[in-house]
Amino acid sequence: MLLYLAVASGLLQALGYIFYLRGVLHHGITPNPTTWLMFAYGTFLLGVLEYSRGAEWELLLLPAICAILSVVVALICWKRGTLRWPKGWENRTVFIADILLTIGYCGAWAFVTYGLVSESERALTNLVFLICSNLTTLTAFTPLTLEAKRNPKGEQILPWTIWTSAYAVLGIATYLEHGWGTELMIYPVLNAVLHASVAWLVRNRQSK
Repeated sequence: MLLYLAVASGLLQALGYIFYLRGVLHHGITPNPTTWLMFAYGTFLLGVLEYSRGAEWELLLLPAICAILSVVVALICWKRGTLRWPKGWENRTVFIADILLTIGYCGAWAFVTYGLVSESERALTNLVFLICSNLTTLTAFTPLTLEAKRNPKGEQILPWTIWTSAYAVLGIATYLEHGWGTELMIYPVLNAVLHASVAWLVRNRQSK
């Protein structure tokens, strides 16, 4: 069951990117370069670290697809000349915060992995990793969410709806494998909520 659900979530994730990239290439979607840069390095790095922490490959299939294809979107932004130092104090603030949080959870991972903390400090270090790594999801979504409010026509609802479904399926797979009490549940649940929020913003604004 885990394998089927994991493959289904990965396929949904890839399908969402097919629609998104088609929209980007045909100029129907204007991707926020700051968000996609943070997606590119953040998702890839977090997937590698989660793998090192013992997450099953099935649960890492969706993050791996997301990491690879978010790099593609970021490269398109770079090729078009939009991937620059963020404009506006909000985008600059969250970008700097994202970098600091990324350094924080990488440091926490290194301390635990290489035995640089005592057993009594291990739980606290793991908590730092968990908090920082998931806060980067929020910081990465902030520029895109602000842009979706200002210019909802720059996004399309279909990819975000498909991605929401992908994370929901991943959440079910994670629950069946580990239950509600695992830290691994935070990633699919948080992403499902954030992707659904973008879909709702686009739908709500475009319907007016």
